[in-house]
Amino acid sequence: MHKTNTGNIYGIVLAGGRGSRLPIAGSTPKQFATKFADTTFVQDIVRMMRKAIKPGRIFCVVSNEEQAELAIKQLTPLGVPSSNVIMFDPCYGYVAVMAMACDYVAGIDPDATVFVSPSDQHIIGEDKFVKDIKLCTSLTNQGESVLLGVKVFDANIVGGCGNAIYDSMQEGPCYDIQEFIEKPAKKPGYGPEFVKRLLMDDNSVVNTGFYAFKAQKLCGQYPARELEAKLQNFYLDNSEATDLGLNPEHMMQVLGMRLVVGGFNWADCGTLSAYYDIQRKTPNHKNASIGEVSRYDCKESLFISSTEGIHIYATNIKKLAIIANATKSGGINVAAISLAESQEVGKVTDFFERSNRASYSYNSENCVVVPSNISQNVRAAFLGVQNIFIFVNRLDSGDINVNVSANGECIYNKG
Repeated sequence: MHKTNTGNIYGIVLAGGRGSRLPIAGSTPKQFATKFADTTFVQDIVRMMRKAIKPGRIFCVVSNEEQAELAIKQLTPLGVPSSNVIMFDPCYGYVAVMAMACDYVAGIDPDATVFVSPSDQHIIGEDKFVKDIKLCTSLTNQGESVLLGVKVFDANIVGGCGNAIYDSMQEGPCYDIQEFIEKPAKKPGYGPEFVKRLLMDDNSVVNTGFYAFKAQKLCGQYPARELEAKLQNFYLDNSEATDLGLNPEHMMQVLGMRLVVGGFNWADCGTLSAYYDIQRKTPNHKNASIGEVSRYDCKESLFISSTEGIHIYATNIKKLAIIANATKSGGINVAAISLAESQEVGKVTDFFERSNRASYSYNSENCVVVPSNISQNVRAAFLGVQNIFIFVNRLDSGDINVNVSANGECIYNKG
């Protein structure tokens, strides 16, 4: 057994995604948006990683200058140097960016062990997570490359994520991966029944995106210069990086990756429903809110005011997410989304990015927007709701009031 070298452990936080599935802060990607009242998603994961890895050895990977500015602003107070924010082309994809980042870290320390983490997830059981990071990096220093997976009991997550199947009777803490299946709910030959089996059996875990391996080992498989040239030529055809084998399955195979089963609980927070679940709620009406929410006479709903100076008022609604944010042009976007429909929230994001119309209704009925005092600068999107009324006005102070109400209890309309 090799002696563990704790001085060569580095963290790589992947924070270059668009975060389009969860438009909680307008154009700000989810990883840099507010997770709780006083922290963002990327700050929360770095805060936990600091308990196992020195902050000066944690690197944050972004994909553009705007993200770099956000990362520096949010992470330098946690001890991550601004020089540790590094940028790569967002088109490269998850595995290729990991290889590029490993090449960068290996240039600093050829013997570097890296723990790779997503930036937009939610960990429940912080002490167990920190213990698992230490276990994974210790195993890596003994020659292993490992995936840190967790058991999840949500069919939507299991069906939409990668799943590692292993022999649970094998002696741990490191297990051989017998099979890896990406998104079985949509994969031919698998489907809902197979997802149900994964939920029930004890021999499978979800791929959380947490990995530990030697940096040189990964960038040796995907040399940076060759990879960059290959990808630049490849993207001229607007193809997918996975067609080059740049996917988790191929990476696990070439690294001989094994499995560590995490002791923590995990949620990817990819939907508004999942985001609502992790928030602190009012004791009687079970409402959750981020930002300025001045009054709500409703139940089991989520309210997000992502810009200072926006105040949300809500009455007589149930199981909705209301999101309001100011745009760079001075207008305002408002989204009313059924929590039951939040898997499709990317459609709302697409509307805000592409549409110039003042108001819009998708998969809904009888939805009304009155853009008082803001004229055509108000845009509203509705997803999976009906009988919703939104009134927006700007006060003399410059603040914006958003009033949301329903005619009777909001009825979910699948349409």
